[in-house]
Amino acid sequence: MRIGILGGGLSGLGLQRFLKHESEVLEKQERVGGLCRTLYKDGFYYDIGGHILFSKDDRITAFTRDILGENINNCRRNNKILYKGRYVKYPFENGLGMLDKEDIFECLLGYLNNGHSDPCNFEEWILHTFGDGISEKYLIPYNRKIWKAPLKEMGMEWVERIPKPPLEDVIKSAVGIETEGYTHQLFFDYPSYGGIEALVKAIIEKDAEITTGYEVKKISRKGRGYIVSDGTTEKEYDRIVLTIPIKEAIQCIADVPENVLRAAAALRHNSVRIVLVGVNNESLLDKTAVYIPDPSVAAHRICYMGSFSRSNVPVGKSSLVAEISTYKGHEFHEMSDASLMEIVASDLDRLGVIRKNEITAADITNIEYGYIVYDLKCTANLDKVKGYLSSMGIEMLGRFGEFDYINMDEVIRRSMSMAKRLNGIE
Repeated sequence: MRIGILGGGLSGLGLQRFLKHESEVLEKQERVGGLCRTLYKDGFYYDIGGHILFSKDDRITAFTRDILGENINNCRRNNKILYKGRYVKYPFENGLGMLDKEDIFECLLGYLNNGHSDPCNFEEWILHTFGDGISEKYLIPYNRKIWKAPLKEMGMEWVERIPKPPLEDVIKSAVGIETEGYTHQLFFDYPSYGGIEALVKAIIEKDAEITTGYEVKKISRKGRGYIVSDGTTEKEYDRIVLTIPIKEAIQCIADVPENVLRAAAALRHNSVRIVLVGVNNESLLDKTAVYIPDPSVAAHRICYMGSFSRSNVPVGKSSLVAEISTYKGHEFHEMSDASLMEIVASDLDRLGVIRKNEITAADITNIEYGYIVYDLKCTANLDKVKGYLSSMGIEMLGRFGEFDYINMDEVIRRSMSMAKRLNGIE
């Protein structure tokens, strides 16, 4: 059996690694890696946002450590939330003791005396889970920034990603006793050299069949198999797996019912603009990431690349990447790179993160598919699209292939699982 894997990101390359059948990866870009590529500018390496390796599944951790071998750096999280000019411990509910007394009181009171009823949307879930204080000071403004959508119009399909803190931890935090939240990611791995793309390169086996520069434009059935075309060259497979965005894949198929096309078009995603800022000192090495709920600041998060591995930055220098989510029609989406860079640099200077005259390198990378936006109709629309593709025998895998907000470890786990199933088919 020959399998065509459409898309050369982590999911597609991972699937190929685990498959026993003959397979070929087709990648639109001239370079594989997708969201796990590492970019380079003037001596600075940077990832497309924050990428770290952690998992609750020991099999995944064992696999990534095995393929990386000695090229691995063991790190401890030191994330902060920039709130009212203070670097508050992350997650916010574990750093309450760092707030002023009035804020501490409001956060603790809201958590203990939470009268919010069972939620029907994401904003209600935040309030129901964390109370008024924590929600209004951090979680609601931060999530408005990243999703660029009214939180009342978002569903709750993905909220298991946000653990609820134990009552004991919130009280300890409020009175200044040290606590740790999100402990499953407190310690993480990261490649010592090559950025997160080193993981991608380690996954690819020497004899892997990969075709780059191949943009899938047509998918059709041929007997019990499939034909994939880029408009010039046709390729035949017994089965195909989509890891390219499901919204684009559906457009490659002829005679799709109108209601399925409408459902696909209604699936919402945010783009992300990644801004590298390199400075001529080592001031950006003491934290791993900083979350910024302030709506007057363009970026929702900044990641300090040198804290993951010193090889990401030149000697005596350091860097950060600022993440800005956006969508077509939003002011940041249409803004020129130069204008956006000026805004980010000015924001960081105003916040005291850097000084503009320290900047020695700058770059911007624009990513069309960054985040899935779970609006209230997402599940119903997605079910229609997946149902149609499944009726054609087409498999779906990965964050945008499945349209599911999953981390790298879950991508690898699902790649393993799908490969195991497909390996059982002759």
